Amino acid sequence: MHNLMHELGILLPGASSLLIDNQSVISVAKTLEHHGRMKQLDLCYYWLQNVVQEQAITPSFVPTTQQAADLLTKPLTTPKVREFCQMLGLGGSGGS
Repeated sequence: MHNLMHELGILLPGASSLLIDNQSVISVAKTLEHHGRMKQLDLCYYWLQNVVQEQAITPSFVPTTQQAADLLTKPLTTPKVREFCQMLGLGGSGGS
């Protein structure tokens, strides 16, 4: 997103926040040590680790129940859809 905004001539100060509901991923992203259980990961997945070390992205924990990105990736109940829409600033109280 930072790159897109830069291309549009909008400079954003600081790192982009990445809200993740998996504490293991956050730990791996923040530490450079090799984890034996990560042997199956291809080298391209170390991109996140690099951008975190460069301080371009700051990963933070968010509980699964508050992961608004699920709105776009999972089937949800109507109340959860409305809650996530509000969190994302999409519409008001919702209709129908």
